[in-house]
Amino acid sequence: MTDLEKSIQVQKEYLATLTGTELGRPDTPTRTGAVFESWFALGIFNHWQGEEGGGRTYWAQAASLAHAYIERDLPALTSKRAPNYARLARNAALAAALSGQEPLARTFYSYAERFSTGLVTGHEERPVDPGAVLDSMALYPLYRVYSLIRLGRLSGFHGLIFPEVNSDEALWVRTDIHGLLETAEHCLAIGRRERFVFASEKGLPLLLRALVAVLEGRGTAEAARKALVTYERSIRDMSDFRRIYPVVLDLKATFPAVFTA
Repeated sequence: MTDLEKSIQVQKEYLATLTGTELGRPDTPTRTGAVFESWFALGIFNHWQGEEGGGRTYWAQAASLAHAYIERDLPALTSKRAPNYARLARNAALAAALSGQEPLARTFYSYAERFSTGLVTGHEERPVDPGAVLDSMALYPLYRVYSLIRLGRLSGFHGLIFPEVNSDEALWVRTDIHGLLETAEHCLAIGRRERFVFASEKGLPLLLRALVAVLEGRGTAEAARKALVTYERSIRDMSDFRRIYPVVLDLKATFPAVFTA
């Protein structure tokens, strides 16, 4: 049995343990998150095996569950708790997009963009706790950068940036996608000092910079495609695969003129 086959078996067995209540109905955050992650992973595994229809079915189920869960919690969500929903919203956006539900994907990307910077509605003056969304793995900054790119917003917003190269104190100021990428790279530099950076985050800024350069008319599609290949080749294990592969699929589908021409 290959590692992929083992992973599929584990995910299916794990899902079987979660059938004490009706699948698809939000209940506890822990169970809902576990069901979502299993469906999301099974979508990735099925697609990789060439079973694209099965992959889309799992992704659609994951997106539907996440939508019900986030919409239920949104009215009572606070700025302090918002970052806890960022990863779910970003992955739900990928699931929706990869199952052919682009309008729903954009809704999720809007949520991910706000939640990842500690905002609920997007109309707040600033995040309540800036330090909570500037993690050393750059997860939250990169969720926001990726979401903004997918929404076609490269400027005209506020963000947490590090105005001084050697300072770890971030300020909430008007910035653009480049300022947010620099913030993400600063967080990754902190992570490298702590020896804790995933390949999926380490290689993403270079790819996103290459894509942004094309979108702004400064770079070439060839350079962006090379960056995508480099990012995909950084997969070393199953954890990397589950993080990187859906991003690669989403970028190819969203920007075909750049990545598949």
